Amino acid sequence: MHPTARSEWRAAWWVLLLALVAVVLFGAAYAVRLSCGLGHCTAPAVRQLLSLDAVGGLPRLFTTAVLAAAGVLAGVRGWSVRGRVRLWWAGVAVTGLVLAVLKSDSALESEASPTATLVLGLAVAVPALALLAGAGRAWGVTGGTRVVSAFAGYALAALGLDALTGLVEAVQDDAGTLSEHSAAFAEELGEALAALAVLAVVRAATAVSRTGR
Repeated sequence: MHPTARSEWRAAWWVLLLALVAVVLFGAAYAVRLSCGLGHCTAPAVRQLLSLDAVGGLPRLFTTAVLAAAGVLAGVRGWSVRGRVRLWWAGVAVTGLVLAVLKSDSALESEASPTATLVLGLAVAVPALALLAGAGRAWGVTGGTRVVSAFAGYALAALGLDALTGLVEAVQDDAGTLSEHSAAFAEELGEALAALAVLAVVRAATAVSRTGR
């Protein structure tokens, strides 16, 4: 194996492993949900543990943990640098941890319509990411653009897929079991993989340069 390819594999193996875990975990949750929708429910404890979107379910906890890890990594990076760069990484850390808290609690999703969630999410995400992007460029933060792009991708996945799921339910007076549960599966898995991309990019950015710039 070429040295460069070997180095890239060593850097990416954990991302691929977590992606595989996500696919298996969310796939199992989808199977449990679909089976119950067809009248073949498993034990309540199993349904709760493998619920695609319930608070305390493994799928939601997976995404929450990934976002929290990204926030912690950013915080550690901020602690190791000085000046405005430290402030920028602190902003990234707060962003990751706030997203983790929001993901861990479904109150906003359950109380607001998909349209309201989309509008509110965009109203918060767009200026926040624009501020991070502008500050990152102005202060010369290494890897800053990639980090902001990863968070933008997560926001797009979280808000866009939620809106799409709402649309699937809205265009059908009685959404079919398969389409309804498949939309929920795509939404939650897509959001989890987008969160994993955030973690991977933050990890790479924190490892690129440790000169204290």
